[in-house]
Amino acid sequence: MAYSTTSSVVMFPSLVNCCTIDWFTEWPREALLSVAKSFFEQVDLGAEELRGRVAEMCVEIHTSVSSMAERFYAELRRRYYTTPTSYLELINLYLDMLKDKRRQLVNARDRVANGLKKLYETNDVVAKMEVELTELQPQLQKKSEDVQKLMEQLTVDQQKADKVKEVVMKDEAVAKEKTAETEAIATDAQRDLDEALPALESANKALDALDKNDISEVRVFTKPPEMVLTVMESICILFNVRPDWPSSKQLLADSAFLKKLIEYDKDKISEATLKKLKKYIDNPKFTPEIVEKTSKACKSMCLWVGAMHKYAHVAKDVAPKRERLKVAQADLDVVKAQLAEKQRALSEVEGQIAKLKEKFDYSMNEKETLSADIEQTRARLTRAAKLTTALSSEQERWQVSVATLETEIGNVVGNVFVAAACVAYYGAFTSHYRSELVSRWVSCCCELGIPVSDDFTLVNTLADPYEIRRWNADGLPRDAVSIENAVLVMRGQRWPLMIDPQEQANRWIRSMEAKNGLKVIKLTDPNYLRTLENGIRIGMPVLLEDVEETLDPSLEPILLRQTFTLGGRLLIHLGDSDIDYDKNFRFYMTTKMANPHYLPEVCIKVTIINFTVTKSGLEDQLLSDVVRLERPDLEEQRNELIVRINADKIELKKAEDKILKLLYNSQGNILDDEVLIATLNDSKRKSEEISVRLKEAEETEAKITAAREKYLPVATRGSVMYFVVANLAEVDPMYQYSLKYFKQLFNQCIETSEKSRDLARRLQILLDTSTSTVYTNVSRGLFEQHKIVFSFMLCGDIMKQEGHITDDEWNFFLRGAAAVDKERPAKPSISWLTDSLWNSCCDLEDNMPAFKGLCTDLVKTPVFCQLGQLEIRVNPPAEQFDGYEPEPEPPTDGDEEASDGKVRGHWDKRLSTFQKMIMIKVFREEKVIFAAVDFVASNLGQQFVESPSVDLQTLYEDMSPTTPLVFVLSTGSDPMSAFLRFAKETGYSERFHAISLGQGQGPVAEKMIATATKSGDWVFLQNCHLAASWMIAMENIVKDFNAPDQEIHDDFRLFLSSMPAKAFPVSVLQNSVKVTNEPPKGLRANIRRAFTEMTRPYFEDHIMGDTWRRLVFGLCFFHAIIQERKKFGPLGWNIKYEFNDSDRECALNNLQMFLEDGDIPWDTLVFITGEITYGGRVTDSWDERCLRTVLSRFFGPEILEDNYEFSQSGVYCCPVGSSLQTYREYIDQLPLNDDPEIFGMHDNANITFQMQETNTLISTVLDVQPRLASSGGGMTNDEIVYELAQSVLDKLPKMLDIEQANPAMFEPDAKQRLDSLTTVLCQEVDRFNKLLKVIKGSMRNIQKAIKGLVVMSEELERVYTSFLNSQVPQLWATAAYPSLKPLASWIKDLVLRIHFIDHWIKYGQPKSFWISGFFFPQGFLTGSLQNHARKYNLPIDDLSFHFEVLTNYRSQQDFYNASQNQQPGQELEIDKEMDVKEDGVIVHGLFFDCARWDDENMVVSQSLLGEMNAPLPCMHMEPRQKYTPAATTYACPLYKTAARAGVLSTTGHSTNFVVAVYLPSTQPSDYWISMGTALLCQLSE
Repeated sequence: MAYSTTSSVVMFPSLVNCCTIDWFTEWPREALLSVAKSFFEQVDLGAEELRGRVAEMCVEIHTSVSSMAERFYAELRRRYYTTPTSYLELINLYLDMLKDKRRQLVNARDRVANGLKKLYETNDVVAKMEVELTELQPQLQKKSEDVQKLMEQLTVDQQKADKVKEVVMKDEAVAKEKTAETEAIATDAQRDLDEALPALESANKALDALDKNDISEVRVFTKPPEMVLTVMESICILFNVRPDWPSSKQLLADSAFLKKLIEYDKDKISEATLKKLKKYIDNPKFTPEIVEKTSKACKSMCLWVGAMHKYAHVAKDVAPKRERLKVAQADLDVVKAQLAEKQRALSEVEGQIAKLKEKFDYSMNEKETLSADIEQTRARLTRAAKLTTALSSEQERWQVSVATLETEIGNVVGNVFVAAACVAYYGAFTSHYRSELVSRWVSCCCELGIPVSDDFTLVNTLADPYEIRRWNADGLPRDAVSIENAVLVMRGQRWPLMIDPQEQANRWIRSMEAKNGLKVIKLTDPNYLRTLENGIRIGMPVLLEDVEETLDPSLEPILLRQTFTLGGRLLIHLGDSDIDYDKNFRFYMTTKMANPHYLPEVCIKVTIINFTVTKSGLEDQLLSDVVRLERPDLEEQRNELIVRINADKIELKKAEDKILKLLYNSQGNILDDEVLIATLNDSKRKSEEISVRLKEAEETEAKITAAREKYLPVATRGSVMYFVVANLAEVDPMYQYSLKYFKQLFNQCIETSEKSRDLARRLQILLDTSTSTVYTNVSRGLFEQHKIVFSFMLCGDIMKQEGHITDDEWNFFLRGAAAVDKERPAKPSISWLTDSLWNSCCDLEDNMPAFKGLCTDLVKTPVFCQLGQLEIRVNPPAEQFDGYEPEPEPPTDGDEEASDGKVRGHWDKRLSTFQKMIMIKVFREEKVIFAAVDFVASNLGQQFVESPSVDLQTLYEDMSPTTPLVFVLSTGSDPMSAFLRFAKETGYSERFHAISLGQGQGPVAEKMIATATKSGDWVFLQNCHLAASWMIAMENIVKDFNAPDQEIHDDFRLFLSSMPAKAFPVSVLQNSVKVTNEPPKGLRANIRRAFTEMTRPYFEDHIMGDTWRRLVFGLCFFHAIIQERKKFGPLGWNIKYEFNDSDRECALNNLQMFLEDGDIPWDTLVFITGEITYGGRVTDSWDERCLRTVLSRFFGPEILEDNYEFSQSGVYCCPVGSSLQTYREYIDQLPLNDDPEIFGMHDNANITFQMQETNTLISTVLDVQPRLASSGGGMTNDEIVYELAQSVLDKLPKMLDIEQANPAMFEPDAKQRLDSLTTVLCQEVDRFNKLLKVIKGSMRNIQKAIKGLVVMSEELERVYTSFLNSQVPQLWATAAYPSLKPLASWIKDLVLRIHFIDHWIKYGQPKSFWISGFFFPQGFLTGSLQNHARKYNLPIDDLSFHFEVLTNYRSQQDFYNASQNQQPGQELEIDKEMDVKEDGVIVHGLFFDCARWDDENMVVSQSLLGEMNAPLPCMHMEPRQKYTPAATTYACPLYKTAARAGVLSTTGHSTNFVVAVYLPSTQPSDYWISMGTALLCQLSE
């Protein structure tokens, strides 16, 4: 359950009480396998058994990514999640990709195979054609001879036929003439007939219109009308019957009357008939119109009679003409008969000729066919030669391609599966984890029998070289990880979300999609949804920048691609409307966050891709920059060459594709397609030209690359440095440096560095300058404690890259040997050889090959190493131990192998500088901080261990109107005074505007900036950390400075100050000049800072001359001393006081004011300086004593004496000189590392400080290193805490029972007063029982909470976390006594305390009280005083303790062990040694801090080196009335814990303070005060 959910449940119990909580756990392997199998049931994977194997592989991939994600977090603190949705997407993605890839590979194979097939066919055809050509040649010769013979016979026969034809043609002419005459006669006769024929046809048509009814109508007339009778009489005449009505009626009665009329023989009408008919014809009434009025039928018969009459007359005229026609026709027939006979003979001759000609033509066709076949064969052979020549080089390559493609098709199931897993899962991982995952997946595929390529890579499987070259041209870095990332961007089914702190992906996307109209938006833009909507509608790419850890819910339809079809339109619901969805739309997202935490609901919607710059990618970029600046001609030539090579490769690919396409699309015999052959030849010629150009270009590129490689060390150094700088962000959120800023800095130092024609010297200059420039510019923005961290990391990474430090050495230095119990060789019996030293030597020799033989040498020869000024010895020198063997010979080159038992020696010469660091870390860990300084100085240079001097003028020069300056503050620092001085020096004292940010000040600051950008004034925004909610607005304001339409005055500058805060905008930090503002670290730096700010007239021109200068120097030295004492922790000051530069300036101003008259009022100066200027900050009375003591050493009359020294060594003194420069030079030659003697402290104090510094250095470096994940298999957190809780319950005793107390303790005195110490005991019992109740209750509850029986409250959650961190829970600490012990020691101490009280209860008052075992030791001391006051009837206020240190020591652990079997009434042996005192109490269990007890002289003495907390013997505390301690005693404060500080009580002491113990001493009190000597009730281990 997420922490937020747990918190909600705790805060709102009703969620548990009123809701059903359903736990959705991870899918088990069985469920994952079942789902995968159901997906693959119908999928063709090539073999049935592969379905089950691939399903198992799906499960393996999902679970491996889940475990890798846990390791990813454990080592790099980067979160990534897998969900069932991810699993389902993997399967769907695989199925889609498998189908596409298989089709792509098969098509590619078929194209190339077809090309090969055509080549093979051509080769076969050529062999056959050569045989055919040989066989056809004789046939063609014979056929030519036969044709010639036929030609001759045809010529003879043709001549004969021509003669016959000539005769026939003459006869034809005569026949044609005769025919013409006959036709003329026939035409003339026909013309006459044509005149009568229309009337005849008209009459026949009229007759056709009549029927029997019409005839009957005429026939029924008894007495017909005149015209009817006239018509019928004319018909009777034509039929040669009597022309009267009865005859007429008989004609009409004939049923065939009409037929007779129609068939009447008009050509036989006689002349007599015509004469008889004339009178009727001439009758004017004998017209159809008149007759029609009487009878319709008679009209038709009238027409017929007229027509017969007319035809008869015409026929009469035509008869002679017919006769002539007949005669002419007879003549014509004779002529035609003769002509036909002659034509028949001609036809026979021509038939013979035709057959002969046909035979000739057939033979000619055969001859031409043979000739054509021969020519075609020859042409085919010629074209075949061209084709085989053109494609000869392709054949072998195509054979390899086909074989390769066949292999890929065989492996497509596994290759695509691993590729799909890469796309679906590994985008968020860094390169190391990616390669591990892929190796694991490929191995699993091989084990399961899934075909997969041994050399599988995502790029080879899913990317096309042409596409990659295009990406590179668009700005994609050329390293493998960046190319993989591009593949994930382009091939993923989900839209990509790129982790892009260096904005490389952003620049690539912008360049690549610029031609497609890319739109760039941010979630903070007011109209971003409108822009997104337009992009979706018209299919334009959209880039969403600066994504945070959550995504706007309005983006969900786009991320999930929730499209739908409506009315044939593809739509998506965005916002409150449905919009058209163009499939060309692409969506990209980038975030500048270096390590964002995306929750699962984000991970399943996008493809997270880690685009963080890689070392190799950055190296390539920096190499281009270096060469561009150093050899612009070379870089320009290389860029042109890359463009040309890419273009040529693209052309070559197109030519090959064209050849394959032409071959694939060719029909029939390829050798007949002359255009195809010509095109292939042309393509091949072009490809050969391109290949030659490519070869030449690649050779040139190789030469250019070789020339560029000479500058590679500089680029490599830059890449190494950038990653060190980038890692600083994990040390402090204010240490942000963008890649853009780093590259500008790197390029600037290349441009401005010293030039040299000697390349080797120039490269060394570049290496030195770039490293120095980066260190200077970065370190000025780091706090003092982190500057050595940065230097060490920088030096270490540079040496690792150069191969001078191995990864094993680096890890061993940082993490040490694995904490496991193992057998080690038996320790030699030598007095000075401790178990710890021997075990360290064994571990070092076992883990580090360079230390082979160390255990042997340890007891046989001196083992030491020297690094800079630091020398450490692992064993005593030769003069202190006489058991060594003779010194061996010095090592020679190659003498690295250690043989068993052989003494090697000379470790100082044998070890590298870093190996010496390892030796120092193992044997003198506290010296690592100094060793680190010497290590960096010896490998990089002295400047890398010194803080670069920074002044505002230098910083101002690096600023610009768009680049602000950020003062990174520390507690008590204030850059305002320095800023005011600089503003005054530059003439801006009246033109700057300052505001301290806080609630409601944001809008004021905005107006101030808006005004200043126009007027050119300066703006100083102080304490930005106090306006966290306004930081986003400030970020946008600073970003807008660089907007194209923004107009900013050239004189405008923006200054910002802030304490370290996560809310401060990263983009502002990355693109600003940063400088820390804190007290310098070290005496030299602190004093130098004071004298850097001091002006020459102020220091040199005072009326008191040298006295003034000495007092100023002493005051500045005092200020530095009290500042630097803070580094010793409680040894320096009980409370860390924030003394700052304003205190020093105030003290100097007071000094100047009181010395105006030339006199020195010491009492006034000392009081004002010690009690007011500095003492005003001091709240602890013991710190006040220390401040006065320190002040007296550096600010008193003694400082004016000649040869006065601040330290016994004489290193620190007041310089002699009258100029400011003299003092500055003296300051610069002071030691870099401060010796404890100048502080009046023991070397052990430095050990404590050095251990703190060493731990800080190593822990800080470790924080930015990848963590070493545990091997797994251990207990879960719940199991650990549960077991620990049970262990605590088992160790703790039952409640203390005061009822079991010895009755003697409760007997009252004569005045019925109970013993005060018994009262103290009862109070202690109550306190301890209350504590036991809290502890046991929390332990039982946390066990129940782990079991789920009770809710894990917030309080229990804190206990749970404390247990995991081996810390004492705050719940216990609140109910307990002060203690700094870790959990295990705290429990052990608690058991001893309870035993001490329980033993007191059961056995009465002990002879010696364990003062450290009391909850409230002050109460015990008060009780002791009260008993004494009652015993002697004295006022308690007059009593105080006299302290007498005894000779015997007592350990409470020894007492605990001794009393385990004690019987009632039995006295312990340990108590028999102790004398009983008449008055007072004897106490034990105290420890010295910065001192020890001298048992011989019975005085306080200096600590032994390395002995941090010496025990104090038992001490008799005897109350005395009005006791005044001797002047020779030292008032040593006793504290409960080493922290010393506590809550300030009304007494002026802290609650941690117990009592002042007066101890005899041979040294003055100031000696011990300066040293910070105190007593402690308990230690911190």
